[in-house]
Amino acid sequence: VQILAIGASTGGPQAIHQILSCLPADFPLPIFCTQHISAGFLSGLVGWQNSMCSLRVKVAEAKEYPVPGTVYFAPDHYHLTLDTSGRCYYSAAPAINRHRPSITMMFESLAQHYGAGVLGVLLTGMGQDGALGLQAIDQARGITIVQDEASSVIFGMPKVAIELGAAQMVLPVKEIAPLILSQYLD
Repeated sequence: VQILAIGASTGGPQAIHQILSCLPADFPLPIFCTQHISAGFLSGLVGWQNSMCSLRVKVAEAKEYPVPGTVYFAPDHYHLTLDTSGRCYYSAAPAINRHRPSITMMFESLAQHYGAGVLGVLLTGMGQDGALGLQAIDQARGITIVQDEASSVIFGMPKVAIELGAAQMVLPVKEIAPLILSQYLD
């Protein structure tokens, strides 16, 4: 595994926190996150996550290379993708399922760049954003995990991913970080 990717919508800040707070400061992978959130609230979310976990949490900057132990959130109004050299890229492409940033766009970009090296996690949320992106990770032979219904605030996005056959594992959110730490790191 070369990169961890997390997507969430309704109920996502707490679910993301449950994962990030379990990961150590020396976590050996970069982490990309797309959280559906109203414009103007991202800096507060990033600041809160940064103050509550051991990892460095920030809004991704265009043209920076992702480094281990850092969480990169998609910026307001842009999709977070990678350019051909593996640097963070802000895409102004049209919204996907009414979302920009889109989880699907991020997942697809990472699957294209890292192939089987992506571990994709789709968390609680309304609608279907992220499901097709998780399918792209699965088709690239990456690892895919979705949050289970019982621990989701809204089971829409994970449910669609399951229906597509894109979810290799369905887990309570509290079990996701321990699984990653025990099974997928070299």
